[in-house]
Parts: sequence; C-alpha cells; structure tokens
Amino acid sequence: MTTKPLSSYPQGSTVRIANIQGGQKARSRMLAMGMTPGCPIQVLAEDSNGYKVRVRGADIVLCCRMASKIMAVESSESDLTCSCCPNPHSKAS
Repeated sequence: MTTKPLSSYPQGSTVRIANIQGGQKARSRMLAMGMTPGCPIQVLAEDSNGYKVRVRGADIVLCCRMASKIMAVESSESDLTCSCCPNPHSKAS
C-alpha cells in the first residue's frame, strides 16, 4: 500500500497510521494523543483551520502542518479496531 500524509486524504476517509515524521517534540505530542503506528483514524472534516479526526474514540483537531507529518495508508471502515490496543473501547468510531 502507498503511504502518504494524512493531510492528503479527503473527508470521510478511514486510514491507519504507518509512521509519524518530524522531530521528537512533534512525535511525542502525537504519541501522547494516542496516535501510534497501526492505529486507525477517521478524517471527519477538513478546512482552512486544519483536520478534525477521530482516533481512539476522541475527536482531535490537527493543524495542517501536524497532519502532514502523520504518514498513513488506506484502511476499510470495517476494520476500525486499533491493533495495538485489544480493548473494545479503542475503536476509532
């Protein structure tokens, strides 16, 4: 599968995090918000202010710059369970 920045996916997309690029501060911040490799993300909205995404049941707004540092691959909506957390509450929806 092709890896591309989260910022290149349109509203309504369901993707899985492949990698987080950027410096230690940016990576630490995104990891602290639960955005870990393998975790599913739903793109809820995009506009000039950034991207509203759902990750691990929480809605988060990312600026365009942060969204461009998250490398993701397409995923199906039926596969929203986070592979790193077996808990049922860890779904992206």
